[in-house]
Amino acid sequence: MAKKPLLSRIRNAVFLIMSFILSLVLFLLTFSIVLTATVFNIDFIFSSMNSSNYFVDKKDEITVSLTDLGYASGLDEEFFEDFVDEVMISNDTKEYLDNYYAGKGTVIDVTQFKQSFNQALGGYIEENNIKNVNGESREMLINKAAQIYRMSLAVPLFSKFSSYILSAKDAMPFAVSVLVLICIVICFVLVKANKWKHRAVKYISCAALGAAVSTAVIPLYLLISGKLTHINLASRALYNFFIRASSDACVAILFCSLFLLLAGLGLYFLFRRMHQKVSS
Repeated sequence: MAKKPLLSRIRNAVFLIMSFILSLVLFLLTFSIVLTATVFNIDFIFSSMNSSNYFVDKKDEITVSLTDLGYASGLDEEFFEDFVDEVMISNDTKEYLDNYYAGKGTVIDVTQFKQSFNQALGGYIEENNIKNVNGESREMLINKAAQIYRMSLAVPLFSKFSSYILSAKDAMPFAVSVLVLICIVICFVLVKANKWKHRAVKYISCAALGAAVSTAVIPLYLLISGKLTHINLASRALYNFFIRASSDACVAILFCSLFLLLAGLGLYFLFRRMHQKVSS
């Protein structure tokens, strides 16, 4: 008779451990899904750039940098006022992101920029009747302007962690599939191993509620504490983009946490209802 309570306690301990593992898997699954939908999603990145006025701010930054280059080269400030626009920056950034997420590296094609700059420079020289233009100096100016444009469009995070981001992006579908499979297996084992099904529902409910709380902690802390705004970025465009994208990702995690919370509460009420039927 003494062995039965011991065996029962061992079974309960095993089920609790499985419930904890299920909670951990749900936690990892939530973040994997959110990463897939945000950081690893080109549409999300481009949408965040649009909504944070990234291209407007980036136009101002590029114009200032080109104007400084123009001062050193004897060009009037008006030359650069409308040289770059949001459409040009948006199109080149879209191509840059397409190449990056396609695994072609952080390639920024400035061929069109150089052609446009050379054409505008030629018009400026002709309009101002400038003589004895040195071809080598002109080419150097064009290349320097193209380098400024290329560096301005590059996203430092992508360049610095390119291999890690792309490797994680490629592995994410497999990781999500494995995590979903583990969830199914654990739930199946809990249901089949428990004679009283309401107990299985209780363990799954605890796992969902635990995952809901754990997933909500990080985004709530970041949003409430304002830690996201403390990041130091030299570019205003990148700063606003980072804040917008990070905030949206945190909100997405909170929505997933809310879903887990509702699912966990629903399962808990189902457990109470089933338990009452068994008790009566």
